Amino acid sequence: RMLARCDVVIENFRKGVMEGFGLGYESLRGANPGLVYCQVTGFGRTGPLADHGGFDLIAQGMRVLLSVTGEGPGRPPVKCGPPVTDITAGILGAMGVVAALYSREQTGVGQRVDTSLYEAGLVQTFWQSAVALATGVSPGPLGSAHPLAAPYEALPTADGWITIGGWNQVNWLRLLDALELRELADDPRFATNDARMTNHAALREVLTGRLQTASAEEWLRRLEEAAVPAGPVLSMLAALRHPQTVAREMVVAVEQGGEAVETLGMPVKLSETPATVGRGAPGMGEHSQEVLGEYGFEEAEIEELLRSGVVGSFNA
Repeated sequence: RMLARCDVVIENFRKGVMEGFGLGYESLRGANPGLVYCQVTGFGRTGPLADHGGFDLIAQGMRVLLSVTGEGPGRPPVKCGPPVTDITAGILGAMGVVAALYSREQTGVGQRVDTSLYEAGLVQTFWQSAVALATGVSPGPLGSAHPLAAPYEALPTADGWITIGGWNQVNWLRLLDALELRELADDPRFATNDARMTNHAALREVLTGRLQTASAEEWLRRLEEAAVPAGPVLSMLAALRHPQTVAREMVVAVEQGGEAVETLGMPVKLSETPATVGRGAPGMGEHSQEVLGEYGFEEAEIEELLRSGVVGSFNA
């Protein structure tokens, strides 16, 4: 009964697990040809690694993220702090589901959506991939710096770090005005972006020496006045309490177990149909009875399913 009314199935098991349950795509689409069946695995459903399990750390290592993150050659690989391949794979899966549902509106036929942590990691490397494919050279770690532009990185001030995006010529000259280093405009080492990339170590030394003469707050004020893109390097809590976070409603309160707790809000704002975070994370089986009721199961049927252990209940 649930399958007949189902639009989308999403699963995140290793290849073959759902088939072992009798719930694979080929089994389900026979009963519901319009079903969109999304599978997010470690490596995708084809290729030599299709049967392998995978986690974010493994995908980051194999898809270059560990080898291009960190402070330079000879240093240990550095993992991106957030689980970026987990998160990105979920976003890719959601995009695929939306595309498949749109296609179904035209054709009446559903389809399989197949993506992976492996591909989610690779798609993050568009800059590094472009460089490698164009030059035949694998880029290495650059700290916070950019592979093709300078200055575009985090730099230390007297009391903390800030990020500066002064790489195009207009912003470069504005940066020199803000730092009172206008003489560098005539320095051939830094006259163009290519020259600044060639002499990046010297550039960083000059900028750091100047920035460390004042506080992060002072430099950010000057950079804002000069219209140079810049920002502080914030801690997690500082970012969550930042006025921009508050203004964009990116921290919201939801009900969780009878009390209000804070969680992240919706990152996409829709003008006509605004989205909200309606409820907190459920306990295991918390909504079993509610969901079964929505699918037309009678109370006696639900009680039997709970009693026999076919489904669980948060309150059982």
